[in-house]
Amino acid sequence: MKRFGILFIALLSLCACSNEGPDTPTKIDEPTLLQINENALTVKSTGGEYAFTYVVEGGSEIPEITVTCEDEWIHDFNTSVEGVVSFVVDQNISSSRITRVTIACGKLKDSIVVSQGAMSSNADVSFEITYDIDGPYVTMHVTPEPEGLRYFAWYYEKALLQSALDKSPGVTLEMYLEKWIEVDISNAIYYGAYAGYSPEQAVAEITLVGPSSQNFELNGNTDFYGFVCAVNDSGQILSDLTIKEFRTGPVEPSDNQISINVTDVNSDRISYNVTTTNMDQYATLVLAAETIEGLSDDELIEFYNNIEEYINYLHFGNSSATVLVDKPDTDYYVLAFGYEYGMATTEIHKEKVHTLVADGKPADKFEFTINKVTHFRINATVEAVPATCLYYVDCCYADEDAEELKKNVREAAQWYVDAGYYSNLADCMKVVGTKGKQTVEFDMLTGNTDYKVYAIGIDETTGEFNTDVIFSEVITTPEQKQSESYISIECDKYFDGFELKEAYPSEFSDADGWAVVPVEVEIHGDVVDYYYDIYLGDLTTADGPEDIALILDLEMYGNHNTPITMSYCYFYEPLTLVYFAKDGDDNNSAVTRIPMCLYPESCNDISEFHYLDSAAMYKALRKFNK
Repeated sequence: MKRFGILFIALLSLCACSNEGPDTPTKIDEPTLLQINENALTVKSTGGEYAFTYVVEGGSEIPEITVTCEDEWIHDFNTSVEGVVSFVVDQNISSSRITRVTIACGKLKDSIVVSQGAMSSNADVSFEITYDIDGPYVTMHVTPEPEGLRYFAWYYEKALLQSALDKSPGVTLEMYLEKWIEVDISNAIYYGAYAGYSPEQAVAEITLVGPSSQNFELNGNTDFYGFVCAVNDSGQILSDLTIKEFRTGPVEPSDNQISINVTDVNSDRISYNVTTTNMDQYATLVLAAETIEGLSDDELIEFYNNIEEYINYLHFGNSSATVLVDKPDTDYYVLAFGYEYGMATTEIHKEKVHTLVADGKPADKFEFTINKVTHFRINATVEAVPATCLYYVDCCYADEDAEELKKNVREAAQWYVDAGYYSNLADCMKVVGTKGKQTVEFDMLTGNTDYKVYAIGIDETTGEFNTDVIFSEVITTPEQKQSESYISIECDKYFDGFELKEAYPSEFSDADGWAVVPVEVEIHGDVVDYYYDIYLGDLTTADGPEDIALILDLEMYGNHNTPITMSYCYFYEPLTLVYFAKDGDDNNSAVTRIPMCLYPESCNDISEFHYLDSAAMYKALRKFNK
């Protein structure tokens, strides 16, 4: 025993003194991501076996996955299957409950919310659904029994639902809607967490308690299902669905007079203008004749409604567009029609055109016509010969180098290709370029400066330039000068908001405590644009903002071409009315600043108020930010 002890101590001493001892342990490269795939999980009140999935990324070795939960009604966690955590949930015979299950892998953690409602009898729950329908406007009334019941109520278009069921054999209407509700509630809980909502708060945001009325604006003449089911505070479905079908009514027709003017037809593009007589919504699009010929108007609207991005083709007021098309030497239609809530509100206007045939030859020449020049803009017409050749047109300083211009345009186009906006240079240049005879406008120019308009031919197959840079003559912009055209504003009267509310309760329900200042504009001369606003503070002092600063601020935030407004202003505070006008030559009038201060005792009598019959807008005043 004694010799063993001496030997043991000697070995320890040898190991301690050796320079060739054991290697330092290699540091483990731990995972960089641990993420549960589900947002939240709602389990049945009867309990049972459940699971969720997760992913682990990074690391050369994966540490052991551990699972914890503070509440005992979730237990028997199993991680034997990679990427899956299974567990057992007890049945719940009391009140609804919610908890969080946490998984850990090394230093990484993630968690999932698990909610469970209490067991309930469907026999104790019922819903009455009724509808008020006025065209596309639907009010869905739900009366629950018992009255204090929490429930989820919504709608689903019948045709879309039937299409989904056709792709899911064995799935019933009730099964599909129940799953849809579960996903909607789960998403609400998940995204509500980002806003700081608890699961119960998130569920409360999308559910109802007691008798309710919900207003919907839906497509006209369309069948829908309205459906309701009871849920608990954590979002678990507690009852069978109550489903009641309804059909919306027709949409009111529009008296908008729509006309189409096709301005250019080329081998791969069609340009057109649409003019209207009012601001009712309408749709425009270009379709190959073979796609729509033979379709009735109802079938055309159904075709349009099935376009995934149909909203991109909707407009208000006059509009213009150039649409790229696929086929030369082919018939196309330009369509325009009033459109609201999935239905046409006017007749469908059609203009049939035929695209040209391109021979692929580069441009022989470019002709430039300068239509208008101001200190701010140049308006010109460019025509290429032959009309089917592709070209790029722009404006430059008169002394810029042609090869440098080519290089800059080429590099800019290549950036869009490299960034993934276009698959190749040819596709990019097809969009950037133009064809035929085009009117172009270049703004943000400087007065008393020499410019040129230029054009470069483009090879459609490669996107590379195939001509020299062709320039217009030198264009010298005039000096900017002060316009003789101007506006004047009458705002010498103002009224007590309390009195306006009493006289016009619906129009001025929020006017308490304000001085309401009607502003009326009068135009003098060739005014094409004007701007104005009432600012908080005195801007007439020597240290006030410069005119150019006020012009820029008004152009961005002020009232624009609005004949009448009602400004809500403070009493006793210094204010400044500021306005200016712009003429057809882009020249600004003088900037007018009028100091104001309003007092309750100086308000005009309510009998003098006469602006309500006009198209007024209400705007609260603001500070000028330097």
